[in-house]
Parts: sequence; structure tokens; C-alpha cells
Amino acid sequence: MFSLRKSMVTSAVRYGRWRSFLTDAYRCEDVWQQRLSCPLLKKVDHETMYSKLSNLFDNHAKQISAVDLDVFANSLTDATYLDELDDLTHKFRLSSQAMTLLPSTHHAVVRIFLETNKVEDLMRILKDRLNYGIFPDYYLNNLLMDKFLKENNFRDAAKIAANQMLQEEFDNEITKSLALYSCVKYITNPTDWGEVDDVVTEDQKESDDEEEDTRVRVGFLRNPYFDGHFDLKEADQLIGKTLVALSKNSNVTIGNSIKVIGLAYYNQWDKLIDFLITLDSAVFPETVQLGLATVDKYKPGNAEHLTTAFNKLKLDTSSLVLEAENAVKESVDANEEKEIQLQQKIYKDWETFRPEELNRHLDRQNKMKRLQKIQQIKQDLQEKEQVLFFFDEESKYDLIKEEKMKRMKKKVERKNPKEDITYIPPEIRQPGFKRE
Repeated sequence: MFSLRKSMVTSAVRYGRWRSFLTDAYRCEDVWQQRLSCPLLKKVDHETMYSKLSNLFDNHAKQISAVDLDVFANSLTDATYLDELDDLTHKFRLSSQAMTLLPSTHHAVVRIFLETNKVEDLMRILKDRLNYGIFPDYYLNNLLMDKFLKENNFRDAAKIAANQMLQEEFDNEITKSLALYSCVKYITNPTDWGEVDDVVTEDQKESDDEEEDTRVRVGFLRNPYFDGHFDLKEADQLIGKTLVALSKNSNVTIGNSIKVIGLAYYNQWDKLIDFLITLDSAVFPETVQLGLATVDKYKPGNAEHLTTAFNKLKLDTSSLVLEAENAVKESVDANEEKEIQLQQKIYKDWETFRPEELNRHLDRQNKMKRLQKIQQIKQDLQEKEQVLFFFDEESKYDLIKEEKMKRMKKKVERKNPKEDITYIPPEIRQPGFKRE
């Protein structure tokens, strides 16, 4: 990564330090905490419930009920059982019930990790969507980015924005503006992206050489394929494609500026030079500086043409960071109250839905138990009937046994065909051989 000149970065950081765009009311804390007044959540014994659900999955059922996981997650108020929540969420994702995960579970998982400041674990879960299946909605993404921006954690705020880009969901105005501001703050104040690469160090190699060789079953090797979307791993490319996505339907100056930066970070050099040549409107000064720094870092084949095109751009007198911040303020002022009312209604509806869903789940379980009991009774009656009326049906059983023996004999004959000693193979002749 790279950075802007010190003067520009200092003013940008100072302006946004310790700032929260969303009000305290946006967190809907009072309505969210009302869930704990439900008798269903009050009587949860976390240790017993975790043991029961975990054993249910490990032993035979291989599935966990969505409502059970939801009750466990929503009943947590501290970090004591976060490891157990992590484990149950992962096991539920592996079960056949994965698609039935309740929306309230997503909120419970994200909010409890956020409230207990387990940010590293939360980001790991959100990144591993395949194995955990936790997908924050617009409201949760807004909470996450706002909190990270307030703490000057621009890296994680930008990761949330990149996750939204991968999901291709930027319909919410507050989410879109916060994502733009998060990416801009990150590229103007870059830090280590924090992703761990699968690289074997020299110390690991030495330790591996000392151990005995073992055989490990590995998956099939597949032809390399890069989809340009979900396969993106590098910070520059993720930020770049996010900025390109956010440039659509944006203010002309902001849209053009972040599209230029996004194409540069995304290494789309041909598209970038075509866009720069046709660009007539002004861009922010950060656009030129970041663009030139990107060209200098990657040194593409058309670097000379790109440098010339960047130097010819018209510059706006404002700042990209300040304009992105103003965009967040405008979207929050216009949409915050409406989203607060909607989220409060959703939380209240979940409090009614959860007990009803649990009752439906218990009814289904009772029904399945009754059906299993009926099937067992029918089987026992059939066995008793065979014993009581065996001699009356003896001839019938003999016929069944005889037919069974015939079928078994035919199978054996097909598997072990007898050799025909009279068989004479055809004569093999050379090409051109003529029969006399």
C-alpha cells in the first residue's frame, strides 16, 4: 500500500477522529435488550444447552434446529460462551438445516461479538461466509462501519465495504456512503490488511523435516481459474473494485474521482487509460496523487501514457475525504430516522416470532416421535403375527423361501459362468490372407 503526502493525510485524519456519524438511537439498544425479558431466554442454561446441541450434531442427527441456535445466540450477554457460539454456528452451517437460519441469529451473533469487542473473531466469521453463513444486512453493516470509523479502525471498515461489494448490495444510501468513506479513509491512511497467507516459513520447514513422513489424502487438483470477484484476495484489488462499484449513481466529481482510483487499484489499466482520455470533468487532488502512486507501484505496460493522462486532469479545489464525509452526513440526515423506526419494528416482530417458531418446532418434533412410535408398533405387530400364524402360513413361507433361493442361485451363476470346453476361437489371419 502507499499513502498521500503528510499534509493531506494529517488534515484528513484530524477532521474525522473520534467521530460517529450515526446517533446512539440508531443502535436501537433499548428495543434490542427487551428480548432478554422473554421467559424463554431467561431460563437458558448455556452449558447444558451447548452440550445437548453439540452432542446432537456429533452423534447421529447431524443437524441443529435453527430456533435452538437462535435461542442460544440471543440469550448471550457476555463473552463467556462465545467459543461455544462459534462452534454451534459452524456446525449449523454444515447441517441440512443451514438454509433455515433465522434473521435474528445474524444480528445476535454480530452484536454480541461487537459488544464484547471481539473484533478479530467477528471479522474472521464474517470473512468465512462459506463455513459460518453469517451475512450482515444493511443495518448491521452500518453499525459495524460506524463503530470502526469512530475508533479509526479504517481497515476493518473497508473490509465491511468490500464484503458488501462481493455481495453486490449497495441499495441502502447510508451503507453506500459509509462504504465510500471507509475506503477513502483506508487508502489515505493505509495499514496492513491483516490477511494471513499460506506461506511456509523456514522454521516450519526445519520442524517438518525432523518429523516422519506421513501420507495425507488431498483433494483433486483443478485447473487454475480466477473469477475476478470472489477470488480477489489482495487489499488493493478489493478496494479498487469496491470503489468502481460505488462510483455508479454518485455525484459527478466524486463518482469520476473514485472510479479513476478504483480502476487503478483494481489494475484495470486499459479501461483506466480509456476513461482518462474521455474524462472532461474535474477530479479531486487525491485522485491524481493516488493514481500516480499506483502506476509507480505496479509499473504497467502503458505507465507512460497513464502518467501523461493523469497530469492533464482538471483538479477540483475541494478534498475527496471531506466530500465523502459530507455525503455520509447527508445520507444519515435523510434516512436515519426512517431506518430506526423500521429496525425497532423488526426487533419487536422477532420477539413474537421466536416463541411461535419454537412451538412449531416442538410440534414437529412431537409429531415425528409419534410417527416413529406408530411405525415401531406396526413392526412389532407384524413380527408377532408371523409367530402366531406361522403354521397356518407355512406353505406360503416355503414358496417365498424357494423363490428367494432361485434368485440367489441365478446371481451366483451370473457371477461364475462355466467354461465351455467345446469353444474354438476364430482363426487369426494376417492382412491379405486368402482362404483356399
